Amino acid sequence: MKKQLQAGFTLIELMIVVAIIGILAAIALPAYQDYTARAKMSEVMMAASACKSGVSEFIQANGSFPTDANAAGCSTGATKYVSGLTVNNTTGAISVGVQGIATGADGNNLILQPTTDAARTAAMAAATDAIQGWSCGTDAAATAYKYFPANCRQTVLGGL
Repeated sequence: MKKQLQAGFTLIELMIVVAIIGILAAIALPAYQDYTARAKMSEVMMAASACKSGVSEFIQANGSFPTDANAAGCSTGATKYVSGLTVNNTTGAISVGVQGIATGADGNNLILQPTTDAARTAAMAAATDAIQGWSCGTDAAATAYKYFPANCRQTVLGGL
């Protein structure tokens, strides 16, 4: 009699492999979606950072806050992930609208606020004060903080 050799995998072995792949996919897919949303948020942060230089220069050169984003030399146009950009004429705060990123982040704003203290908790009261730093925050609910940069996961003027 010839001995029969096993060829291939048994059904239970295949079922175990499918179960492991299913578990990995259930964990990896949501993590990847959050990662892509945070990567898209970098465009919003870049728009705010570019405007930060313009606002700083305007305050230093003129001793007053810019009347709007155009006066500070900021681009206010909408892009795929930026719905608009405004500059507050009494505080110098830069507010960038978020769109097309994730359900929790869309419709909220990323806000950069010039501050007069190293802890970044005191807003500039007058444009003649020295800018000691910038506080980054958002008006989004705490459940949407995961989409924003790590130093912006707070209300503005929350320090860092």
